[in-house]
Amino acid sequence: MLQRPGDVNGLLDQLEAKSRQNPEDIELMQRLSRLYLRNGNNDSAESVIDRILKLDPDNATVMVELADCLIRRKAYEEAAYHLERSLELRPGLSYAFITMARLHEAQGCVEKQVSFMMRAANAAPDKIEVRLSLAELLRRHGDFNGAIGQYRLLLEIEPNLEAALFSLGTLLIKQSDVAGAMGSFRRIIRNNPGAFDAHFNLASCLFRQRKFVMAASHFKMALRKPELAQRSLYLMAQCYFKQRDFDQAIVTLEKLLQLDENNISYLKSLAEIYQAAEEPDMARDVYRRLTTIAPERPEFLVQLASIMIGLGDYDRAEKTLDILFRLHPGHVEGHRIFGDLYSNRGDYRSAIEEYRRTLMINENNVQVFLGLARVYRAIDSAEEEQQSLQRAAELGCEDPESLLRLGQLEKKLRMPASLDRFRRIAELVPDSNYAREAEYYIRHQAA
Repeated sequence: MLQRPGDVNGLLDQLEAKSRQNPEDIELMQRLSRLYLRNGNNDSAESVIDRILKLDPDNATVMVELADCLIRRKAYEEAAYHLERSLELRPGLSYAFITMARLHEAQGCVEKQVSFMMRAANAAPDKIEVRLSLAELLRRHGDFNGAIGQYRLLLEIEPNLEAALFSLGTLLIKQSDVAGAMGSFRRIIRNNPGAFDAHFNLASCLFRQRKFVMAASHFKMALRKPELAQRSLYLMAQCYFKQRDFDQAIVTLEKLLQLDENNISYLKSLAEIYQAAEEPDMARDVYRRLTTIAPERPEFLVQLASIMIGLGDYDRAEKTLDILFRLHPGHVEGHRIFGDLYSNRGDYRSAIEEYRRTLMINENNVQVFLGLARVYRAIDSAEEEQQSLQRAAELGCEDPESLLRLGQLEKKLRMPASLDRFRRIAELVPDSNYAREAEYYIRHQAA
């Protein structure tokens, strides 16, 4: 009888002693060789296996174990010989197929590696771990359809196998089958409510489907796993933002910033939420902080200058733009914002020059044409205002106020007006004054 060992080395000592006492006990020697392998002692394992094969030269399982040792020391030809011999003795030995796959992996032959793993899975259909290894192998080498097929075969045998359900779900996301992926994650959660990775992935799917309330509840569950906590909080904040629950979004992002106060993504989202919540002074402060943390990011300087213009702080806006051009000469959006600055100051000639300078670099900038339209309206140049708004509309601008103004100008200038444009206003903002005015134009044109 073997005594209960304190550790692996204790068991090894016992087996070695027992083997010396029973030098022809094949079962005991097999246990000893496997323990040597587990302990990383390849040479000793191979020596014991040689002794076994002298006693039992047709032991196919031990031949496979010898091949495993040979693969570890890169004796590939000899390993292949022993594997082929083992398969002659036992043609359907799944262990031999698995080791053959490992041999081809070591030699860098992916096609043969996959082929032998498939043969191993088919030879032992009741061994779930073999088919799972095959599915993971296919997934690792980019055969997603093949991997999906293997996971589905596994789930026919073991419907609630969490590893297969999770991997299948992540692959279905890659294949844009979000509904199928959600089904896999829901099955996991139904059987294991504490599967926080499944909660996170299900929440991500719901987020993609714009089901923000449900997504937030699953992100909240995923918070319980430390590795997922920050990502879950960030995406929860985005859920609240999409629901226009600005207070919750801000509180959530502030929690994140306590964990990582200079995280650019968190600060950028916080600034955008403040802007959406119509708190430009708070957005300004966050963008100012961003320009200090990431001066190489010109978009933060542009946003900061734009907000300052909106707050009427023209001098600081100009200084911010000067910094922008010093760090990023010729920045296109910077020139556009300079146009806005001149326009707000009432220097319309300089504004027009700045907007035209921007169009020389990007002739399809919608915001420039809207800026020009505001300037031309201020100086009562109806034709040029109409041309600017027309160009903005051609570039895809769907701002209801701009579309309605364009219709008014067309009527004023006795130009044909587009009924489709007025109908689009009614679709965009059906309960607004813009929609009511658009309906008036539609009725007037029809009459």
